[in-house]
Amino acid sequence: MDHSSDHGLSTWQVTVGSAQRPGSEPPCADGLHVHRKGHRVCAVVVDGAGHHEEVVDLARHAPSTIALTGMVMGGLVALITAGRMTAAYDRPPHMSAVFASMEPGRPCSVHWVGDCRAYGWDGNKLTLYSQDQTMGEWLRWNGGVPIEIAATQDNWARLGLSQATEYTCRQVEIPESVSLVLLVSDGVSDQVDLERVEALCREHQRAPQALADALVAAAQITVDRETGRATRDDASVVALLRPSTGKEQG
Repeated sequence: MDHSSDHGLSTWQVTVGSAQRPGSEPPCADGLHVHRKGHRVCAVVVDGAGHHEEVVDLARHAPSTIALTGMVMGGLVALITAGRMTAAYDRPPHMSAVFASMEPGRPCSVHWVGDCRAYGWDGNKLTLYSQDQTMGEWLRWNGGVPIEIAATQDNWARLGLSQATEYTCRQVEIPESVSLVLLVSDGVSDQVDLERVEALCREHQRAPQALADALVAAAQITVDRETGRATRDDASVVALLRPSTGKEQG
């Protein structure tokens, strides 16, 4: 759904596209939410581990909690607040989350915990601005482990909302010169290669709804390393586009 047209917004507004496609194992344990106040937009993508009832339920509630709290208190407080919600369940869900706040004239502020990702497209190049908080990334950062072994641990998110604190959440500012910001669950980042994402950004760089739809449609079936079973993960995307300045590249 393209949120830019909901209220007759002007061309000075951030334009938003969002899309979601359930995976091969229902129900969907991803979630997303977009909230607009004036010229500012706060957006969230979450990705739950597994499809237990608690995970699916939190995926319905956490995105709006993060987006609305982030609008008032900022991304760090928003992630920590949603993280406290996990204790409301008998079996606390594990869930990754990425939050972005964008408005004209300011850098895009991104906070995350876990392995949901934030990318930026500047008209020529796609850049990954977040860093997965997975065991694989931890092993590569510390060294001493063969790369091929570290790669087998990339599907193990070390941190999630239930561990969200000022020490575990990460933050980055994406420069204002980067016109397009993507928030994605790992159903997109794991199943759509970077070359394909770049090609779709180039094709739809001024049409965030078309881009979001294309990205979730491009997610491919993968084979689980442990079971050998062909699966397709839940896939979610929010695309945030800055107002045109007439100086875009490409």
